[in-house]
This record gives sequence, C-alpha cells and structure tokens, in this order.
Amino acid sequence: MIDRIIFNLKKTWVIDGKVVDLYEEIKSGRKTSEWRDATSFWFSRLCCKQGHSSIFTYPPSLTNCLKVHKAWFVVGYPKGNVPRLEADIIDLILHSDANQLEIQFTNVKEVIDDEEVQRSLYCSYLIAKQAETGEWRTSI
Repeated sequence: MIDRIIFNLKKTWVIDGKVVDLYEEIKSGRKTSEWRDATSFWFSRLCCKQGHSSIFTYPPSLTNCLKVHKAWFVVGYPKGNVPRLEADIIDLILHSDANQLEIQFTNVKEVIDDEEVQRSLYCSYLIAKQAETGEWRTSI
C-alpha cells in the first residue's frame, strides 16, 4: 500500500504577473491546495478506483476514495535527500468543468533528512554547547 504521494513542483510560477516560489508558498501556509489534470494517471495514483471515465461518475468530493493521505512536495526531480514538505491530504475535489483535481492539504512541515545537513546541524549544536560550557571534544 502506498503511504504517500510525491508532487514535483516548479521552483517558481507566474501568477497574475508576479513570480511566486511555490515551495515557500506551501511552507508558509498561503498555498493550501495543489491542482492536477483529472487524468487516469492521477486517478490511479490518488483514488481506489481507476479510470478516466470515472470523471462523470464520481461525486465532486473524492475524499472517501483516497488511497493516500500524505503528500510530499519537492522542487523539480531531485536526486538524493533534499528538503521536502510533508502534509496531510484532507480533501480531493473534482472540478469536472475544468477537468481538474484539487488536492487540499494541511499540517505542512519541512523535513530535512540529508545526512550532511543533519551532521552539520549537530556540529553547530556541539560547537555552541562547547563554547557555552568551555568543554571541548576532539571528535564527534
């Protein structure tokens, strides 16, 4: 069973003539939904039932048929561990007039699990702690 779905974001998007950083908009809570074309590809990834013909048979809210409840947002198609945003999917709405799926989410948090970043943060913590106490270690 799939426990999450990954949404690859463009770094920036132009909205009403303004360049917007989508990652930061989601992180700050200003952007609370993601939109995708209502295609069989997205139906198969998000819903229990599959098929493009389902567009005309599903009710507008598809929340009851969600097969994933966690979303990850990353910029582009990264290799390796990079910062990502994790969120809970709370609603899936079909906008059949626009042939779009709206994925609404909440509880967004940034996750940084790159070993180098974690080691760097830990080293910074140790240096600050050692400077505070006056005790110095030669290894980590």
